[in-house]
Amino acid sequence: MAFINHFAEDENERTYVQDERTSRLKATRAVLILGPLIFLGFFMLTPVFSSNQAFATFNITTMAIVGFFALAIFATTSPRYVEWCWLDILPFVAMTIAAAVLMTVLVRTTAANDLDITKIAVVFFGLIYFIASVAFVANVRLFMIWAIGTLGVFIVYMDTHGIDFDEMYHTIVNISFFLLFAIFTNWEADRRARAMYVARQELNQERKKTEKLLYNVLPQAVAKRLRAGEVVADSFSDISVVFIDIVDFSKLSKQLSPGHLVEQLNGFFLIADQCASRYGIEKVKTIGDCYLAVSGGTASNGPGAKDAVSFAKDVIAAMQSRAKEGGIDIQLRVGIHSGPVVGGVVGTSRLAYDYWGDTMNIASRIESAAEPNGIAVSAATYFQCTGAHEFDAPESIALKGVGDTVIYRIKPEIAE
Repeated sequence: MAFINHFAEDENERTYVQDERTSRLKATRAVLILGPLIFLGFFMLTPVFSSNQAFATFNITTMAIVGFFALAIFATTSPRYVEWCWLDILPFVAMTIAAAVLMTVLVRTTAANDLDITKIAVVFFGLIYFIASVAFVANVRLFMIWAIGTLGVFIVYMDTHGIDFDEMYHTIVNISFFLLFAIFTNWEADRRARAMYVARQELNQERKKTEKLLYNVLPQAVAKRLRAGEVVADSFSDISVVFIDIVDFSKLSKQLSPGHLVEQLNGFFLIADQCASRYGIEKVKTIGDCYLAVSGGTASNGPGAKDAVSFAKDVIAAMQSRAKEGGIDIQLRVGIHSGPVVGGVVGTSRLAYDYWGDTMNIASRIESAAEPNGIAVSAATYFQCTGAHEFDAPESIALKGVGDTVIYRIKPEIAE
């Protein structure tokens, strides 16, 4: 890193400056309030201002400098303040000019009061450099230009007012100690702030990666509740549960190599994920070769049996298109049932938002009754889809653990 700290990318530098100036607004305002107070205290303790003429000059200059600092404090309330770094220099230029005016009064009355103008100047420069080193936020270059510039102006001032060389030399040396200390303080504060900024950026990037991974496992709203320390348990009165299973998966697993089998499974799940995203369906999990999803859950668009059926149709159609291209005829069965469920997150490791209830079990049983590349839905789902999809005539079948159940079948049309 160069002596003048600066990020390689201009956008990064701009963001850092704005963030740092925003975070230090309160401190900057405090310095802008303390500056005039120190200025007033310093000159009020100088005996020369006991004379009426000097006191009048002091009052006029003080009113001007206080008004200028008040304007500077007001400027920090503007959104532009964090972008316009040059605003920092205005109050200090004003203070320098005011000090020059007051020092002129000192010079004119030095003989009568036996005061040493150079010693007073050293104290003044020490104070103003200290204040400025804190107030020049994220702007080392501007601070250095101002600080060295004010010293140069004072050297010219001493030379033109008859200060002898030895006294001038000692004054410059003494002021230079304050100047170097102030520059180092400002530079080091900026360096540390930049290091913290980089650390925050890296931390934010890691946090975003972690959140992205978390949101792939849990719905975003659920993840936020967990991070807030809530117990996640929800009740849903009407959800459409979708079970999709590969027909004769056991037979397929014997025909294909493990690597090829995993490739086919991944292709199936990828298609299902894409279709789920298209219809606002919430993927719950995969169980072996089974894909479980819901419509109307935590991360769904709303209670939509119609969307659930459309999703199932698209998955079957997309898998058949893939089968024609790949030469492996993978057929699916789909079962859909609508009803109440309970959802939530349990356990402390490998967290996942899951659903429980009879609705889940019935949907699984209906899926086993579907035909290859067919969809079977319960009566509850059918009545929600009236007019949106065409079904075959109802039929009553006996489902294991459920009993006699009326189902409706759909056979999606597969493009030749």
